[in-house]
Amino acid sequence: MKTILSILFTVLLFYTATAQISSFKINPSNSIQALSVETTESVNLNGKNKNVYKTIEIIEYNYYSKEKENKKKLLTKITDELYIDSKASTSNKFDKAKIKAKADSIKILETEISKIENTQDSLYMIYTKEFMATKNVNFLNFGVKKSQAFFDVVHGNTGKTFRALGNTGLNFGNETASLYSEIVSANLGVMRVSLGAMIAKSSNKDSIAVKNNEAYQRLISNGGNTVLNFEYPLIYIHSKNNKYNFITTFNTKGTADIPAFGTSTSKWAGSGSFGLNLYGEATTNKNEISFFANFNMNMYFGTNTFRDNLGILNNNFTFGQLSAGLIFLQNFKISFIIATLTSEGNLRNRSVTVGGQVIR
Repeated sequence: MKTILSILFTVLLFYTATAQISSFKINPSNSIQALSVETTESVNLNGKNKNVYKTIEIIEYNYYSKEKENKKKLLTKITDELYIDSKASTSNKFDKAKIKAKADSIKILETEISKIENTQDSLYMIYTKEFMATKNVNFLNFGVKKSQAFFDVVHGNTGKTFRALGNTGLNFGNETASLYSEIVSANLGVMRVSLGAMIAKSSNKDSIAVKNNEAYQRLISNGGNTVLNFEYPLIYIHSKNNKYNFITTFNTKGTADIPAFGTSTSKWAGSGSFGLNLYGEATTNKNEISFFANFNMNMYFGTNTFRDNLGILNNNFTFGQLSAGLIFLQNFKISFIIATLTSEGNLRNRSVTVGGQVIR
């Protein structure tokens, strides 16, 4: 059974990013129209007034607001008429045909209002991306809309709040290889949530070395063979057309090493972590090649088995990585983990790990 599950898991992975090395796929801003107006006005967004620039999206948003307001007034009028009629004496009540007609009108109006609100959300999301393309420095000011726009820009989501079968990455180093895939990702309020899975295998014949090497490979790749990751943007700085980018995110995740999914031990191991991820990127004029550097530092809290698999002394420890590499044609990444920083001596700079990744 364990062998069958491992085979199925491997097949799934091949059809679906090394998360410790960020899998950003930044959309060039030349595909997003920067704001060309300077004056602002106040619009009502979900019951709150917000100052915005007078773009075509905001103008359309305002037209829809007026249409929505008229439909809401009509909806209130019909609802009140039916409510008053429901309490009236029998002799003064509407006939059944009139009641049905008004009830149908209420349902139609509710549907139309919902469609308008969805359209307005889409218009405001376009405007938010335009705003971010215009504003080169975004620092600790990411609400729900701006976070979703940020994730669309840096992960190439093109407006999707849910994605299945995302990035896939392969790492080699220290007599061990690992394959990690982001199976599914979605926006959840101000955060991006992703679920990933990984298989790590060592060529070493010593059972203890195999256990340690595979656990280390999982650690530098993502932390476990099953990973739930939460990501929140803190800083986004970019040049015109996103030729130069700097991103800082706060990440927290939970991991599990499940024996049925291909670990060299029979016991379940788990960990939780949180930390900062810093990513810098420079891209050539036609986006053929991007040069990047990535540094992350996390605090880990692991089970006893998680600790033993790594061959370290403490369940709780710090671990960070410095990596650099190239991205070709915005879809193919080659990375090198240059250095590790950790409170556990056994985890420091075991070897240079080479990674390859397909960014979707």
